[in-house]
Amino acid sequence: MPPVGNHDTDANTMRVLFIHNRYRQYGGEDAVAEAEANLLRSNGMNVFHLDSGNEVDSNVSVRGTLALALHSHWSRESFSRVKQICQEFRPDVAHVHNFWMRLTPSVHAACCDAGVPTVQTLHNFRLFCTNAQFRRGGYTCEDCLGNVPWRGVVRRCYRHSFWASAAVARMIVANRARHTWTEQVSAFIALSEHSRTRFIAGGIPEARIRIKPNFVEDRGTAVIPPSHSRQFLFVGRLSEEKGVASLLSAWAASGIGSDARLSIVGDGPERISLEKQTMSLGLSGTVRFTGQVSPSEVLALLGQARAIVMPSLFYECFPRTLVEAMCAGRPIIASTTGALDELVPADVGLHFKALDTLVLGNSLRRLYENSALADQFGAAARATYLARYTPERNFKMLREIYEYAMGRKTQPGDTPFVCQEVAR
Repeated sequence: MPPVGNHDTDANTMRVLFIHNRYRQYGGEDAVAEAEANLLRSNGMNVFHLDSGNEVDSNVSVRGTLALALHSHWSRESFSRVKQICQEFRPDVAHVHNFWMRLTPSVHAACCDAGVPTVQTLHNFRLFCTNAQFRRGGYTCEDCLGNVPWRGVVRRCYRHSFWASAAVARMIVANRARHTWTEQVSAFIALSEHSRTRFIAGGIPEARIRIKPNFVEDRGTAVIPPSHSRQFLFVGRLSEEKGVASLLSAWAASGIGSDARLSIVGDGPERISLEKQTMSLGLSGTVRFTGQVSPSEVLALLGQARAIVMPSLFYECFPRTLVEAMCAGRPIIASTTGALDELVPADVGLHFKALDTLVLGNSLRRLYENSALADQFGAAARATYLARYTPERNFKMLREIYEYAMGRKTQPGDTPFVCQEVAR
């Protein structure tokens, strides 16, 4: 079948079918997808945004949730809907962000059937791991990488549920058998070199993976330099794998609490436990839990912070807060887990091994006591943002990936991928 989007158009007037399944609680992936869709439109591309969610009717929540789970590996409704959009909108390329769980990988098959090349952004490890994070009990686990994920089912790795984990495992196995990722996707976007290596180990064709980081709009250099602030900041979901408990222990050990302050921005299942830990450590006067705040409030807090702390215990692919911190010219103190070791250069901040509260505490104290170093790191963070993470640079990279997927551009050793029609 000839490609549907076979238009005589230049790269800036591409027709892009943009596909994203929203999360029930708005998060980083949703923000990235929204920002990219807006970036494409602002650069003259014609975007059809297919946006879906996992909400179910509250009157039939049990039945609706079961239906979602049963069809999470393949949705006839999504297949038909995307096929129709391809026929009517005639996109040059489709770009999929999250497909779990309502849209399902049937969207890739529909695009492939219609002859539309497809790009898949890999925000997490859902193609291999039932909880999408390669973590178990708060620690890194790659037992299912490249294998049938039965361990994830037995261990109830997804939402602590056997049946929910089984639904994810079914999606993984079914689409591996259907060759979705090897035959129906033209190009993949990894957010870091670290995540790229895990995707290759899991069986994603190496030649089709391109690295493109996240970006944020440039809001200019913060008015307050890092050295003028006493505030350290954590931003994220309050769950075990984020390592906030170890941050609180390190804060207590740092000895800077009499002067400095720590703000924990976000909410999640561990909040009550973390608040109790704060009280037991005698930190109530120096640690503040803000709860969930608006994106604009997060940016304001970043611009007033001395440093951002990322104590993650699991594989972070590319936290959006990281590039927001760099944009604001803030130093970063990060664990060496996953891509963080790669994404935070030595001239931008300090590293520590996850759960090493002694080194983390020393790092906090070092940045608090050395104002010149804090400003030096902050200036380097801002320079790194301008060199790597601006919208202009990101659009250029994204456009080149689309051109590669469409067969317009190749790199040495690459062969343009032509999707074969899927017989149904």
